[in-house]
Amino acid sequence: MNTLAAAEHMLSTGTFYSASELGAELGISAVEASGKLFNIRTSKKYQCDVTPLPNRKIKVVEINGRTISSKSLWNLALFKKPLNKEAA
Repeated sequence: MNTLAAAEHMLSTGTFYSASELGAELGISAVEASGKLFNIRTSKKYQCDVTPLPNRKIKVVEINGRTISSKSLWNLALFKKPLNKEAA
């Protein structure tokens, strides 16, 4: 699992993640997830919202200027439909 794949997953869900939450959801260790979150926070490629310490959580808002469409978010919220790759 690379940082981009983790960021894509975070963007598609639209939720805030801690290292332990992201690790559990992606099936990787919390230490590995922490490294991915650090890369996401510090890279110019990703735009994210970050909560303050302690218990910092991160939400990916866009990747290289690409965001999720509102239609995809409604489908996810109302019908639990997965997000389309072209919409994400």
